[in-house]
Amino acid sequence: MKLPAAGIVAVSSCIASFFLATSYIHAQAEAAELSRGKDLVDLCRRARDGFRPLTGADRQEVKTELIEAVERLDHRLNAAGENGSNWRKYLQWKKLAGQLKGSEEPGLDELNAVYKKYTAEHEGLRLIWFLEVRQALRRYRDTTRNIDNPKLKPAFGQLIDGLADRLEAYLAKPTAEQALVIGQAIGQLEGARQVPELVREIRRQLSHPNLLLEVSADVLGAGLAEPIDDVTPIRDYILGTDVYGTGHTVGRTELLLLPNPDRAMFETLFSGISNSRNVGYHGSLTIRSKATSQVTARKRIHLDQQGFALLPANSRISTDTEITSIRHRRGSPCIEKIAWKRAGKQKSRAECIASQHAQQRVNRRIDAEAGEKLGQANKAFKDKFRKPLLERKLFPQTLGFSTTETALHVVSLLAGPAQLAAPSEPIELIEGRDMALRVHESTINNMAASALGGYLLREERLQEIVVGLFGELPPQLQKEEGQEPWGIGFSRLRPISVEFSDDGFKVTIRGRNYYKGEDRHPAMNVSAAYKIAKTEQGYKAVRQGEVEILPPGFKPGSGRSLSARQVVIRTLLKRRFDNVFPEEMLGEGMELPGRWNKAGRMKPAQLVCRDGWLTIAWKRAASEQ
Repeated sequence: MKLPAAGIVAVSSCIASFFLATSYIHAQAEAAELSRGKDLVDLCRRARDGFRPLTGADRQEVKTELIEAVERLDHRLNAAGENGSNWRKYLQWKKLAGQLKGSEEPGLDELNAVYKKYTAEHEGLRLIWFLEVRQALRRYRDTTRNIDNPKLKPAFGQLIDGLADRLEAYLAKPTAEQALVIGQAIGQLEGARQVPELVREIRRQLSHPNLLLEVSADVLGAGLAEPIDDVTPIRDYILGTDVYGTGHTVGRTELLLLPNPDRAMFETLFSGISNSRNVGYHGSLTIRSKATSQVTARKRIHLDQQGFALLPANSRISTDTEITSIRHRRGSPCIEKIAWKRAGKQKSRAECIASQHAQQRVNRRIDAEAGEKLGQANKAFKDKFRKPLLERKLFPQTLGFSTTETALHVVSLLAGPAQLAAPSEPIELIEGRDMALRVHESTINNMAASALGGYLLREERLQEIVVGLFGELPPQLQKEEGQEPWGIGFSRLRPISVEFSDDGFKVTIRGRNYYKGEDRHPAMNVSAAYKIAKTEQGYKAVRQGEVEILPPGFKPGSGRSLSARQVVIRTLLKRRFDNVFPEEMLGEGMELPGRWNKAGRMKPAQLVCRDGWLTIAWKRAASEQ
């Protein structure tokens, strides 16, 4: 259809107005963002006047926190038996207990000696009970050290000035390195019990959710929707008649998503038809019948960060029966005739009772079966996800589940006390997606710092973790034939970091030492940079140059040369990490695990690395045809 000239002018005017309005709104948003950033920097500079000296009351407050953390650890060690006794000896338990008795000022040398024990490389020390004591002990030590410390105020002023400059640079162009420094600064301020309002405002403005997952109702339903063909024995008692029979139910189960902003809410819906043939015994009468029931059954499920919760099943059954014969034990025609008349009069009432009883049976069965299956899912959620993260203090600060009619949404914010999350909103997603993941680099960097910072990871332990998570070990992580096992002693601050920018990403592994067998080698940083390219098969990541393996702070072309030991470990690491970081990685798609593989192959339809965000959206291969 052709538009008349006046219509073309009107449409053109509307389009122009739309773009002008959009530009205006965008400019206003940018101006508001710049204004908020300027306000935050100004707030930081004004905080220089907010210094307050620490007092004995501050020390008593952190001492109480430390005592409570020690009591929780003590309870844990009591449950560990002999192993707990060994931990107490290692941690110099009596020495710390002596420092916490009475009101006398503790000895800093003793506190430092005990604190050093908690920062060792033992894996057990990364459990929450030890971590809480370590963090509280550091606060107690630092607070004690800074009471009446004349150097504290000048150091505070320098920290605030540096933080303001860092904030200004970060707001102009956020980087992972700047985020690390700002996070450390607010951690120091919080530890020194200074300017809590500034710390809260920085977190409010610069720590937004840094992981968002979306799964469509169609994909979720593909894993749970299934045909039902079930044969079940029937045993009932209706109006004085014992009924025995067999029911054959045919139908289908499907999954519905119910809108809820506070938790994920699902409903499994079964609809079908059940046919049965029955024999009833009422005194001397034998009554044969057949019945057809229309069955609808619903089961509602909730999911939040605590796990799954079930509501009682609710079913509706409408039954239509037909009596096919009534026989008297002695074949009396008169009694049979009377029985037929009475059965006709009671038919509606009997069908109603039969439907009610059937509903009760269906509800009980659904509750039992769903309870067993959801119990397994709940156990997996808690044992494989929630509990391990909580025990290592890695659980997200916020973890929200919600549903619309079309998708499940998961939103997470992962950032420790001295860390930032995402400073900006995520990238927009394409239309028609079936799954999407948006992860900010801070999620990975924060998790790595908390889980691996200062930790010695041996090859065998890494393999155990990967197999536990994914069920199998990829080829690049398998042990090399005839080679001694390796280990990495990770840097404490940035053990592993990623950067997502300019349609690519960079991964850096920082080891303060490396092991081959028991031989210890010096520190090296291993980096690999990739660019994303779209191909006919999907997306691929193309490595830019060689894997870079250099000592910390080493700049090629500076005139410095590597030592003999550095050359040895560099050669060993190159062979290993050339397998970990291949020249090309092709993302052709994936199949979901378990019963969700019925959703078909998920092909990447969007892959963007920009502004610290990695955005991937998938479409089902079937939906593209």
